[in-house]
Amino acid sequence: MYVGQRVKRKEDLKLITGSGRYIDDIEYPGTLYLYIVRSNVAHAKIKYIDVRDALKVNGVVGVITGLTIPFENRPNNWPMAKDEILYVGHPIAAILATDKYVAADAADLIQVDYEELPAVINPEKALKDDVKAIEGRSNIAYKKTYSSGDPEKALSNSDIVLEEKFEISRVYPSPMETRGLLSVYQEDSLLVYASTQSAHYMRRYLLSAFGNKVKDIRVIQADVGGAFGAKLFPYSEDFITVYASLQYRRPVKWVALRSEDIRGMYHGRGQIHKVKFGAKRDGTLTAIIDDAIIDLGAASHGTYLVDIAATMLPGPYKVRDLRVNAYGVYTNKTPLDQYRGAGRPEAAFVYERIMDIIADELKLDPIYVRKRNLITELPYVNPFGLKYDSGNYLKLLENAEKVYREFEKRANELRKQGRRVSAGLSFYLEQNNFGPWESASVRIKADGKVQVIIGASPHGQGAETGIAQIVADELGISVDDVEVIWGDTALIGEGFGTYGSRSLTLAGNAALLAARRVKDKVLRLAAQFMKSDVQELQYKDGKVINPKTGKTMSLKEVASRNMASLGGIWEYKEEPGLEATGYFGFDNLTYPYGSHVVLAEVDNSGKVKILDYYAIDDIGTVVNPMLAEAQVIGGVIQGFGESVLEEIVYDENGNLLTGNLFDYAIPTAVEAFNIKWEYMEEGKSNAPLPAKGIGEGATIGTPPALIRAIEKAIGKRLTRLPSRLEDLL
Repeated sequence: MYVGQRVKRKEDLKLITGSGRYIDDIEYPGTLYLYIVRSNVAHAKIKYIDVRDALKVNGVVGVITGLTIPFENRPNNWPMAKDEILYVGHPIAAILATDKYVAADAADLIQVDYEELPAVINPEKALKDDVKAIEGRSNIAYKKTYSSGDPEKALSNSDIVLEEKFEISRVYPSPMETRGLLSVYQEDSLLVYASTQSAHYMRRYLLSAFGNKVKDIRVIQADVGGAFGAKLFPYSEDFITVYASLQYRRPVKWVALRSEDIRGMYHGRGQIHKVKFGAKRDGTLTAIIDDAIIDLGAASHGTYLVDIAATMLPGPYKVRDLRVNAYGVYTNKTPLDQYRGAGRPEAAFVYERIMDIIADELKLDPIYVRKRNLITELPYVNPFGLKYDSGNYLKLLENAEKVYREFEKRANELRKQGRRVSAGLSFYLEQNNFGPWESASVRIKADGKVQVIIGASPHGQGAETGIAQIVADELGISVDDVEVIWGDTALIGEGFGTYGSRSLTLAGNAALLAARRVKDKVLRLAAQFMKSDVQELQYKDGKVINPKTGKTMSLKEVASRNMASLGGIWEYKEEPGLEATGYFGFDNLTYPYGSHVVLAEVDNSGKVKILDYYAIDDIGTVVNPMLAEAQVIGGVIQGFGESVLEEIVYDENGNLLTGNLFDYAIPTAVEAFNIKWEYMEEGKSNAPLPAKGIGEGATIGTPPALIRAIEKAIGKRLTRLPSRLEDLL
């Protein structure tokens, strides 16, 4: 059995030997290189764009300006600013040249005459709607109220009522590889290579814009150097590059520089929660009223993130009286969308801060307060209609409590030495396997090797290995005989991609169902090859066995016989071929959960050092503990960065002050630390393979645990992400 084992990753060899092919590695004869001229002001009316000097440069083939394409939840000035600049980094012009350096040099010759307008930067000021940020429309792009029970009455009956403002800053997803696209025009069709999380989704949205200009668009996912949610949704540059390829009928390549990626890649997080909450003296949380504001930037496609945060605000706790007034506001900033966790980290930061604040105000133990409020019977429908599916929250918390108590003892000893050290804990609830479904095809080739084609689009998570384990177990063969491929819309009809911690569960179960169908086909073919009744046969360990006669056929033998002899006839009643497709989707999202415990020190310079770290999760069946552990380790390091280092900062005029990796700090190996991870397998899903997902859990659990440890170490309440140096001195 491979499922449950720490099988080494199958997908790494080409990457660690330098054989990976990223967008910038793919070359086509006659390629034009696209360079985008971007705005260096946050808000302005465009009066005139002069491209004449740029067109005179030897090697420049053309310049595109004023391109607008109607697209959902985007402004009129999209993908380019035609008459109004909306943020620093907004595309204004695109230069096409035979050399990328020529295109960049020509950019300096384009002159833009504009009239600067007031910039709206602060989302709370945007909510007042006095100064318009986007094309004269209301700044309030979205408003929705989620309500349950009677929170005002519950607050009036509370022993304490508290108010806090929680700020969660914008972050840059900072993948190792920036965004990029290569669009190749081929006889009334397009071949698009992309650094994307979903080749099929990209094909669908490109066809929606350009389907009347080409017969078909084939999208191939190149090797992807990280994404974290930020390479899923449509970008301006996708449309500009494809448009240029169609206009000039040549291959066109665009790859972002790091500085333009920070300005152009959708930022994550960016929420403010003004919360009023109450509690009884025994620590019971009675009610929450939350005014939640999401800073959408210059487009409204990120509104769903505040919905996720709002509906997950009760978290793993029993509070029933709540109201969330959710607002999405336009500002003159880079548009905002999902980043690893996508709404769940924001909710967890709020509800876990509430737990710790209640404990502090009532002088109660923080774990006692959590136990007092924790949901103990599952399934459970939360106040906003979410159905938490399975698990044992209390057992997991009690496991984490043992580590927390040990960390507290160590902190007490270190504090006696005059060091600022403390422990923090979080308990979080995840929501994942966003659907609606995923697809997989399983093919057995003539040599008995198995090919699995999935509709998901992994890009570093290890899903190739995990799905190979699942199929190898089902067919009773070596995992080395299973090849998993993805990311080409010409290979499998439809799919959705990799996001929301879904790939191994949804695509893995689709592959499992397809493998079962192929196995049934193997039995039916073998029955005819062996002149047996199919009911007599058994399939075990990669072989078809007839217990009555003792005859056997290996999977390789069946596959070889299936191909028959070249030029011969097919003399069997059963249809030839060993291939099947499976589809799998849940009728409910899945809800894994976990706890993080951290021992942290803040030195006299304000630097935060992690002395020890522990995480425990329940994600149902763990297909490969090594892959899951790697996801946790990476997520914890990202959560550390979000808690103490990373913050997108604009000045009052909308200038981006953190526009490079010198000013925007991300964790390095110097800041990294050891992480111990454990898991339970009680909260199983109702899938054939009852897994859930782990890809985003650590970014949810890390910030509230770490911020708690820091605030206890310095003796000062912290209510924002990240903590700032001035607060830690």
